[in-house]
Amino acid sequence: MSDPTVEKLSTGEWSPERFRRHLGETGTPLVERVGADEVEVTFVDEPGDGSTVTLSVVIGPGIGFNPIEGEFTAVAGTPFRVRTLRMRSDLRFSYVFVRRGPTGAGEQVPDPFNPPPRFSECAEERFSGASVAVLPDAVPLPWLDQAEARPAPAMETALLASESLGDERRIWVSMPPGEFSDDSALPFVIHLDGTPEHSAPAVRDALVEAGMIRPCAVVLVDQLGQRRYKELLCDPGFSAMLVEELLPWLHHRYPLSRDPADVALAGESFGGLCAGWTALHHPGAFGNAILQSPSCGYHPDLAWGTGAGELLRHTPVPTLIADCLAAETAPVRVFHDVGGLESSNTHSRWLDQVLTAKGYDTEYREFAGGHDYAWWRGLLADALLWCFPPESPRNRDRSHA
Repeated sequence: MSDPTVEKLSTGEWSPERFRRHLGETGTPLVERVGADEVEVTFVDEPGDGSTVTLSVVIGPGIGFNPIEGEFTAVAGTPFRVRTLRMRSDLRFSYVFVRRGPTGAGEQVPDPFNPPPRFSECAEERFSGASVAVLPDAVPLPWLDQAEARPAPAMETALLASESLGDERRIWVSMPPGEFSDDSALPFVIHLDGTPEHSAPAVRDALVEAGMIRPCAVVLVDQLGQRRYKELLCDPGFSAMLVEELLPWLHHRYPLSRDPADVALAGESFGGLCAGWTALHHPGAFGNAILQSPSCGYHPDLAWGTGAGELLRHTPVPTLIADCLAAETAPVRVFHDVGGLESSNTHSRWLDQVLTAKGYDTEYREFAGGHDYAWWRGLLADALLWCFPPESPRNRDRSHA
């Protein structure tokens, strides 16, 4: 089955100009329902030369864009190329087109008829600048929609010099809407892999102004490029820096709460791993952990090889899960989400079973997608709703449970 408007283009009923106007009005990809839970999804490109075009999506075994085999098909007599795929109707996913010229060199580009949304520039460059497809039965992310339409929140930028790590990094702090006295003791979330374009401050503003959460500050932490691959992998030194240097630095400059129940540490992927591991080992500092698709299958000795050495290999329990099993239950609340189509979701399910068995106050979600900022940006709102509900005696008692 092909999209009806593509049929009109291919038969000459519609001119390329009319088809292009239609794409501008409706957006892409083009979607036709073919069953109760399936749709035909048609992607359209206009490469402008003799390039071949393929599709890559953030669903699949690789962390990043996974190529979908097969090239786009040229629509005869037009500059357009199309590719139609049958998909689950509840997916939300980031995607790019890969154009290859005569030399075979590939250029990764967003869908020209579906520009990348706001907040699409990420700390991990390989995820940045992607288009996002939202199929008709995808769970809505209304707070992200509101955040994307808002003006940019106020942000202060500073450098934090760490004596223990011997480095300095940028810190971005966004205070909530309103005026607050020096003794306000605001709750706050520290988000790893921070950038000044992160969605968290705008999502927070939408929630605060709707009265859905308590006013809270957002702190975004720079990971110093390739250093993130050491800092975020259950590194005691980096976690200690957050507790012993970043928290005092913040308390000296901003009217923030010193109650661990009012502090959340958040991250995505390796950042989620670090958030969970740090909160587990420092519950006196962080009473909440927000784990978005955490890399909780990580262990420094977990590696695969070939040959006779495999006959001697022992597979360790991943670090975060092993430490959680070994430790007494900590006074930490955990929000944990993961994609149902991620290769790592078996480790997330394992971690959730361990947390639940040990009596943690935890909220676990699986979403219809992959290892993808398209979901994380919006589900952060659910995490903030979980961590900082509106003030009431019931909620305060619950947060200390």
